[in-house]
Amino acid sequence: MHKIIKACNFYVSEWHLFAALLPYVREELKQKNKIVVISQDKLESGMKNLVKRLNLHFDNEKGIDEISWFNEEFVMEIKEEQNPVSIVVQGTMEFIKEINTYLIEKLMSSCNELRIINCYEVYNTNTMLYNILDDHDFVFNTAGMNKKSDIFPGYIEPAKILNS
Repeated sequence: MHKIIKACNFYVSEWHLFAALLPYVREELKQKNKIVVISQDKLESGMKNLVKRLNLHFDNEKGIDEISWFNEEFVMEIKEEQNPVSIVVQGTMEFIKEINTYLIEKLMSSCNELRIINCYEVYNTNTMLYNILDDHDFVFNTAGMNKKSDIFPGYIEPAKILNS
């Protein structure tokens, strides 16, 4: 059975985004899970620079170089994967929506578990926050995957509203 888990992340700067992603990335690589980053803003050099400055060590052989980095124009092929595949998508709301559609159409059949972490810059999402939350299963931050209502106490799942 193929499973998709979608989480959203809201960040105020690239450094804030990196602080949330690095612990997760390190743990996923340690577990030998595949990590892919698709970024509209070309995050690869910033993330590698931070890892170098902090002198972070990874438990896997290649460290952060084991991540597959993509920008706006790419073609992605993932061979049959038994381990979970995590794909971090960063960019505008339109970019993230387009990439998510592509990922679900092209990769779902080749992955047992596909985890998509969509990263939104807070300043571009204020008016659409609840719509974004409705489209995701979890909120991802420095503490990892969280229930949406734990991070946004006033948030109520649309299904709960309909069943009331």
